[in-house]
Amino acid sequence: MTRRTGRVIAAITATTAALLLTGSPAAAHVLLAKAQPNGDGSTTLTFTFDHGCGDSPTTELIVSLPAGATPPTRTEQPTGWNATITPSRVTWTGPGLNAGAEAAFSLVTRLTGTIGQPLRFPTVQRCPNGQAYEWTDPQPGDEHPAPSLIATGAILAPQPAAAPRTPAPPTDTGGASLPQAAAALAVLVLAAGSAAAVVTRRANPVRE
Repeated sequence: MTRRTGRVIAAITATTAALLLTGSPAAAHVLLAKAQPNGDGSTTLTFTFDHGCGDSPTTELIVSLPAGATPPTRTEQPTGWNATITPSRVTWTGPGLNAGAEAAFSLVTRLTGTIGQPLRFPTVQRCPNGQAYEWTDPQPGDEHPAPSLIATGAILAPQPAAAPRTPAPPTDTGGASLPQAAAALAVLVLAAGSAAAVVTRRANPVRE
């Protein structure tokens, strides 16, 4: 398998995972339609919708990031729309999109977590008539489910390697070092030899 083929498969896997929790267009109107790994640990997430608030067009879209995601570094939006980026969300504002006019909004971030973990992006869709849709429910089958995906190895940023542990310096327990112990042993041996010589002389006195 070539590296390019591997990237394509990873992208397909990530996109499929993104669709697992968002449901069909009939079940949710703001969808996380695509999750594209960029090869540098970041992922491009694309959100879509195709309706306003009744007859009122959508003029604002607010997407919040899950815990552990890094502040977005780049966005893409329809012509005439602007993005405001904060560490935890992106707010898009524009001239308005009417029902049936499907639009795509993308952001680039680094996602963290564990493989198989659901990642949710609570989203608010506002219209100039004062109405709003809050797509923030936690489950895909809820009335207003948040756009979601299931984390895969392809879209999660690699975790930094743990720093090698530095061995602790030897603890001084107050005991003698090896040279000191050897010297003490030598003194004991000499002392024992001297004592033995004295005992021998006493046991066998010299006769004149």
